[in-house]
Amino acid sequence: MLRPLGRLEQDIMDLLWKKGEGSVRDVFGEIEKKKPIAYTTVLTVMNRLTEKGCLKRKMFHGAFVYTPMQTQEKFLLGVLKGFISSLSKNFGKEIVVRQFVESMETLDPAVAKKLLQAAKKK
Repeated sequence: MLRPLGRLEQDIMDLLWKKGEGSVRDVFGEIEKKKPIAYTTVLTVMNRLTEKGCLKRKMFHGAFVYTPMQTQEKFLLGVLKGFISSLSKNFGKEIVVRQFVESMETLDPAVAKKLLQAAKKK
């Protein structure tokens, strides 16, 4: 339900978040080690990720080098924010907040305290 990227898109993003940057050939070489895939498929998906605003590219020695537009954490926070906003819109904020609070029972007390302090500031 909360899958903003396809499997190959996610594999590519995970690799580039880890490495910082890479060409299509670099990414293709890493992914090909795990599963058979066509170079053109990786190229197409990386171009699609660029169009979606997940990657940016620059020309370097005759080849594009791709870098993530934002950190993995910022990306995930944005996805989560959109998901929670959608839930709130469709089911009401009270239900979303109540479920969040109930899920905090298993949370580390120190983390729960920080979240409570942040909530009080809001």
